[in-house]
Amino acid sequence: MQETIKRIEKIIYELEEINKNLDSREIRDAIENLKIFLYSKKIGNESFLHSYVRDKLLKKFKGSAYIESKELKLNLNFRPDIVFLNKDELIIVEIETDKRRCLKKMEKIFKNLDKVYSLPISTNRKVRIIFVTERDEKILRKAKFYNFEVLDIYEEGK
Repeated sequence: MQETIKRIEKIIYELEEINKNLDSREIRDAIENLKIFLYSKKIGNESFLHSYVRDKLLKKFKGSAYIESKELKLNLNFRPDIVFLNKDELIIVEIETDKRRCLKKMEKIFKNLDKVYSLPISTNRKVRIIFVTERDEKILRKAKFYNFEVLDIYEEGK
């Protein structure tokens, strides 16, 4: 069984390498289905990629993590996918697989930044807003304008 898993992981890697040049939706779907088969983690209505990237980010960033915090939605007018809190930083992460929704969400968060900064957990901490999405010129320009960070969803999903 372990040999089969290694073989499938190798196939996933090879498909990802091939798709760097092709950028095929069908190949991305095949990769996603193989990852679902291997890791079988999918949360609710979210895509596997969304759930998978969230798990990867939880391991990447250190500190306390709040996932889909309903309490924060009341204060911020949006519900972050992940909120990381450590000694020096408050990191709000949005994972968005759709470019248009990403742009709209950036606007919404920007309009509510005053609420983010007024949270008691923001006191004496650097606030970082990170969007994990597909790299796109419009998204990168808007993120730079709003002083948000962008991570490539496919890089984070590796």
